[in-house]
Amino acid sequence: MEYSIFDTHCDTLCKILDCNADFYENGCEIDLKRMSDYKSYTQVMACFVAPKFYKKAKDRTISLIKTYYRVVDNINLPNVKTILSIEGGEGIEDLKTLDEFYDMGVRMIALTWNNTNALSGGAHEMDKNIGLSEFGKKVIHRMNELGIFADVSHLNDKSFYDVIEYATLPIIASHSCSRAECMHPRNITDDMFLHIVNSGGCVGINLYPMFLTKTHMATIDDVVRHIEHFMSLGGENSVGIGSDFDGVDGHLPSGISGCQDLYKVFDRLLQLNYTDAQVEKISHKNFQTLFEKVYINS
Repeated sequence: MEYSIFDTHCDTLCKILDCNADFYENGCEIDLKRMSDYKSYTQVMACFVAPKFYKKAKDRTISLIKTYYRVVDNINLPNVKTILSIEGGEGIEDLKTLDEFYDMGVRMIALTWNNTNALSGGAHEMDKNIGLSEFGKKVIHRMNELGIFADVSHLNDKSFYDVIEYATLPIIASHSCSRAECMHPRNITDDMFLHIVNSGGCVGINLYPMFLTKTHMATIDDVVRHIEHFMSLGGENSVGIGSDFDGVDGHLPSGISGCQDLYKVFDRLLQLNYTDAQVEKISHKNFQTLFEKVYINS
């Protein structure tokens, strides 16, 4: 396909590990075969630590990292690239562990997944005044030193603003939508978006209907509506895609069943008289530029 894609969040690693799925071709929402149909495709792959694994969170994180290398080390597709992230920092037992994760290739970390942990407050505790812990502040400081992006998508509001205060790298919301368009605690407010813009960071629009419409039904126009809202705030250089493929239990906008359908979002933007240059920024260039500024994907 004519488009290049940079998607900042999927949960496919869990499917590969837990369901023994093949990464080249599978029944998941992402696989290499479909990714390779695009001009280029960069996928950030999350090591998601679900609550049932919290007692052995470090082991779970390492298992997912090992799964990542097992399936990507032999990729022989020049137009496909992958980047490793962590969703849920329960496995960060100390700063030495954080260094280990960096050495293993992790380049973005969401401190928690909705639940408050030893690092920060989560989106499920939006009504509580729980921000970064002292340990969480130390983790952010070390992430700044190493070159690991802070992903704020699952934080509560207090923790979000604490990250803004303590992070020196650009801030990423890897898979969140606009709270002005859909009142959901997993979405970000206009003020939050402007803080992300001012940091030099980006927001990846999530395809989960609950974050688009607060129902289990959404359309491609709903995805576009959230993009357009952030664009109206001056976000042309700060909006991208964070699909959340394989993390939404099959709930996706009508017309989208996997990565093979992402082009429809960009087709729709062109139909609405967005320029080729604007669509390229949203489809891949904004996040690509951001990651290239901070580190070289080796």
